[in-house]
Amino acid sequence: MSYFNHAFKKVFLATGLTQNNTVITLPDGSTTTASTSLGYLTDGGLPTYTLNQLSADSSTTATTDGYIGWFNPKTNLSVDLNSEEFISCCNLYLAGSAIFSNDKIGPLAGGYQETNKSKMVNPKYVSRFYTVEPCAPQNNVIHVGSTYWTAGGGALGTGAIVAGTGYAVTGVTTVTGGTGEGIVVSFVAGGGTVDSVVIINPGKGYTAGDIVTLVGGGNNATVVISTVTAAHSQTGCGTTSTCCKEYLCGETYTLRVDIKGSPAMRFLNHNAYATVDAYTGCCPEGEIAPSNVDSTGVFIAWANALITNPIVAPFLQIVVQTELGDLLYAPGTSAAWLATNGAITWDNYVSPGHTADACAGLIINGAYVDTKFGDCSFQVSDFYEKEPVKLYASEVDLNGDPCTFDTLCVVTECEGLQAQGLGETVVRELALSESYRQNFVSTDIRIREITQGNQLISSINRNALYHRAILQHNVPRNYNPSGTFDSDQYLLEIFSLTNLNTFINDTASWLDNCGVCEIDQYSCETECEVPINFPALPVYNPYNTVSCWGL
Repeated sequence: MSYFNHAFKKVFLATGLTQNNTVITLPDGSTTTASTSLGYLTDGGLPTYTLNQLSADSSTTATTDGYIGWFNPKTNLSVDLNSEEFISCCNLYLAGSAIFSNDKIGPLAGGYQETNKSKMVNPKYVSRFYTVEPCAPQNNVIHVGSTYWTAGGGALGTGAIVAGTGYAVTGVTTVTGGTGEGIVVSFVAGGGTVDSVVIINPGKGYTAGDIVTLVGGGNNATVVISTVTAAHSQTGCGTTSTCCKEYLCGETYTLRVDIKGSPAMRFLNHNAYATVDAYTGCCPEGEIAPSNVDSTGVFIAWANALITNPIVAPFLQIVVQTELGDLLYAPGTSAAWLATNGAITWDNYVSPGHTADACAGLIINGAYVDTKFGDCSFQVSDFYEKEPVKLYASEVDLNGDPCTFDTLCVVTECEGLQAQGLGETVVRELALSESYRQNFVSTDIRIREITQGNQLISSINRNALYHRAILQHNVPRNYNPSGTFDSDQYLLEIFSLTNLNTFINDTASWLDNCGVCEIDQYSCETECEVPINFPALPVYNPYNTVSCWGL
């Protein structure tokens, strides 16, 4: 390893459940007990094969049965936080339960299932110890025109409730009152009185402190709007947008949407874009000057053209917010889903006419699902998408110039963020680690079954997000070919489905006793929570659910 500028990596799974006083059978036939904090062995004085017994006795699935522990290299017994080894800064090694059912040492060596062990770790030679939280992917969400985000006043939180009378047990309803339009709420009522309220359409134009009345029952249940979205205007092409553009009859308006990123590049070998038109229809007969029209029709026309465009449609989900704050979804959206969210599709929209000083808008979600193979045909070399698509939109003139118009807002609510801790990444890290032990994941599914490669793949939930704890240390030596003193670098990577607080604290205390290093913690960026719902994305490859024979 002296010739490489990276550390030798070894992967451990600590995905087990917390166990208390689980019975462990010792080689002489006697029994003892062992306890864990999630996937970490907390009891001292136990042999390494305890980890395998914990895994076997946990009665859990293959994705939650990994256990780890710190062990004394002189006695091969586990240590706990109060052990002398932890307190006096002794050398330890990390061991993990086996992931292969037949990974055993033969009868002459005891016939027991082997555990996965690290090199001996001298805490004085530990250079890094840090944790990385899993991060869910975040879609890029942009707003075009006047929405709860650009115009502001979208209701987010609720305050005091006046229970009212006569309401159904549960329901979805609109509200009256307040300074804005469009709020839709779901509520739970007991004995006809409203107990709780959840906003499912924030509307727009509301003010914090507004009191709105729930339609239905005795029309006498009210709730206070505690928080609302702020207005976000666009600064572009040298001016600040007003976010409320009025549209005239007899005109054609053009919107361009660009989609960039790895998904689009893999789909087309170049970034995707579409330019779509919306014609507002003829002006009323005898009208001298063009009059304002319901701008909702313009945004519906743009939305419809985008979701039927074969180039950009696979990457977009679009919601129209009307001049009155109502939400309109794409035709074909499930009727049950629409009822749950108190909305309709835009092909069922009936225009009430233009409302003075009111404008409509689009909420565009950069959404994409990549084709994914199941465990049966999984290959380490399979591509898996991590990058979210990036959205850009602007109103353009006939020449494609976006700077001709400065009154149509295009504002980003959520930046697209890449996922962290994907199960797809973990299964490949584990495959690489096991390949150093000559346990390769075969490309032939029959050879894979013989060599237990299926067990390696099924030990990871590829749809889950994993926490990581990483420890890097040196093993000094002076017998390399150059005859000079050198240090090999080793990286221990522990994956878990939940934060291993006890393991992290024990390890940090051990290192702190040696005055080694402070633990670093890497967390996710602030999550962006969009206050409206989007329908589930379609499954483009339904055959993913087919499993291998016997699995």
